[in-house]
Amino acid sequence: MNIGIIGLPKSGKTTIFNALTGQEAEVAEYASSKVEPNVAVVDVGDTRVDQLSEMYQPKKTIYATIEFLDFVGGGSKGPGSEEGIFSGEGISLIKSSDALLLVLRNFSNSTLEQAHGAVDPTRDLENVESELILADQVIAERRVERLEADHKRGKKTSQSQAELKLMQRVVAKLEEGGGVRELELTVDDATLLKGFRFLTAKPALIVLNSDESSYGKNAEVVKRLEQRYPVIEFAGNFEMELSRLEPEEAEAFMADMGITESARTRLTSFAYKLLGYISFFTVGEDEVRAWTIRDGENAQQAAGTIHTDLAKGFIRAECFGYDDLIEAGSEKAVKSKGHFRLEGKEYRVKDGDILNIRFNV
Repeated sequence: MNIGIIGLPKSGKTTIFNALTGQEAEVAEYASSKVEPNVAVVDVGDTRVDQLSEMYQPKKTIYATIEFLDFVGGGSKGPGSEEGIFSGEGISLIKSSDALLLVLRNFSNSTLEQAHGAVDPTRDLENVESELILADQVIAERRVERLEADHKRGKKTSQSQAELKLMQRVVAKLEEGGGVRELELTVDDATLLKGFRFLTAKPALIVLNSDESSYGKNAEVVKRLEQRYPVIEFAGNFEMELSRLEPEEAEAFMADMGITESARTRLTSFAYKLLGYISFFTVGEDEVRAWTIRDGENAQQAAGTIHTDLAKGFIRAECFGYDDLIEAGSEKAVKSKGHFRLEGKEYRVKDGDILNIRFNV
């Protein structure tokens, strides 16, 4: 899973990126000409992986990971401008993200306010959404024009007619100021649109980036923003400094702020829940590992996450639950209690399942 961090210039995206990843990417009050994103892969802390590692004593323990991509700030001129992530080059980069993290400035800074206006997260969200919508409109309208031109030349099929109707719905929704994610789509519709990688189709979360003095005191702002997306509040600069401290020292400062978990832990668990991700595990003497899939994916899809050959040659999955293993104390006890199962390719994998894939290629 990768999450693209976006927002208006100087909203604190890189500060949030550093807080989440422990990196030290450059943070500045002034604009940068950089286009390439900062990239970091972080482990998703999971006490279940720790417990499984204690039980199996493997040679390697591998946690699930999230890749964060910190994109440069979006410009204010819309797609086609030469500035920011919403330019042509930036759009091609951000389309690779599975989900978007929208960072909104909620901290005071006289230099930034002169250049970008007073603090107003609601206004900034509207500006970011407008740019994403405009970027999608360019793609959708061009596709409609192309399909209509083909139909006039007699190149009309039932598939192209269906696509045209769908794209016209997309254009209409975007013109209303809505996103592609708001459309009611059939499975076939969703499959067709997937290739276009519309930005407004991606799952999105908001990070309200507050200063230390106002953190936890923005209930009304959070309530307004939650009408559009799930929201989590961070004191960005404070969290970035915490990420650079030793664990014991960081815990003391967190206690003073009333923060019980690090920014990384809070966001990864928040993202998993709200973006619909779950973890399953593979275990053994060589390796204990957590794998990430979307909730609702089946055993064959889970096998493909491990390796494409496992999906192609899938026979069945040996399966038991993490909770059953902890309660029973061993795999042998799990089997004796009747909790060990053989599942077919259509089995819907549950969070905490432990799988061993039987396959033949």
